[in-house]
Amino acid sequence: MSQQEIKTVNKALNNLQNVAGIYGEWEFLEHTKNTGIDGILTISLGENRISFKTDIKKEIRHTHIELIKARANVNDMFLLLAQNIFPKAKEMLRNENIAYLDIAGNFYFRNESCYIFIEGNRIPTVEKEKPNRAFTPTGLKIVFLLLTEKNALNMSYREIAHRANVALGNVPLVINNLQEAGYLIAKNRNKYIITRKRELLDRWITGYGETLKPKLMVGRYRFLKNNKYWKEQQLAPGDVWGGEAGANIMSNYIEPEIKTLYTKLSKMELMTKMMLVPDSKGDIEIIQHFWQEAYNLEKYCAPPILIYADLIISQDPRNIEVAESIFDSYLKADFS
Repeated sequence: MSQQEIKTVNKALNNLQNVAGIYGEWEFLEHTKNTGIDGILTISLGENRISFKTDIKKEIRHTHIELIKARANVNDMFLLLAQNIFPKAKEMLRNENIAYLDIAGNFYFRNESCYIFIEGNRIPTVEKEKPNRAFTPTGLKIVFLLLTEKNALNMSYREIAHRANVALGNVPLVINNLQEAGYLIAKNRNKYIITRKRELLDRWITGYGETLKPKLMVGRYRFLKNNKYWKEQQLAPGDVWGGEAGANIMSNYIEPEIKTLYTKLSKMELMTKMMLVPDSKGDIEIIQHFWQEAYNLEKYCAPPILIYADLIISQDPRNIEVAESIFDSYLKADFS
């Protein structure tokens, strides 16, 4: 549990007691990395004590709700505790009857015998964190390499820069920032190991969806001929399917509605080779391929981490369920 998370819990409980007279106790849980549960929050209401399995987050927007729902569905008495939960996200949480608490003491919980809804307390000013280069578009490319290549931290900075498609000068800055944030531990002068790996993955997915993927987006397309089938296309070397299409190739869990293609081709090359035409409502989503040497678990298939991220980012409940299955089958062993 990071120092920032400890501060978030303490501020939330202090303000909950100040604004509503509700006393809370926190118990940190070890060995819960794959559950998304950081600890147990117990509140006292008179003689009654209510305990919640609690997930701590920094900031929650409406785009995060589907993943929160999936976590709540597998944890009884689940509560989301965050520095800031945006109004639309709070409304969506209440509609799903998911308990939440922010650092201002705003609190929602409802069951058969108890209903608490505290709102209107202003989020206190939080000291701004020093920007972390690891979660800039360039840094996210480096983190992606570290998460997908087990041997990446043994590579030279020059090799990391080559494999991540970034300038060499960015690598030591990102490594240093990851170490400062507690995601890397030095084994010796030039060797590191990743710690809090699941947390780093979750943070990478958020950054990828909000910062990097929009910069890589080429556009939406459709096949010129309606009878063309996506799986029968001969892709260019290194091009791979991600998202729903990648999930279909990996496990046949889902018949894709949106087919996400990561490509190194230019628009004109792609349109000519695959007979595509631009269409803002088309079912082919084209994204620039951003890493070196495609990792092919299956032919024409993006790395499992990227497919998992695409499914989570989509916020489609159907995709969230598939994403959790892919995590359990392909990623859980590396992110425990």
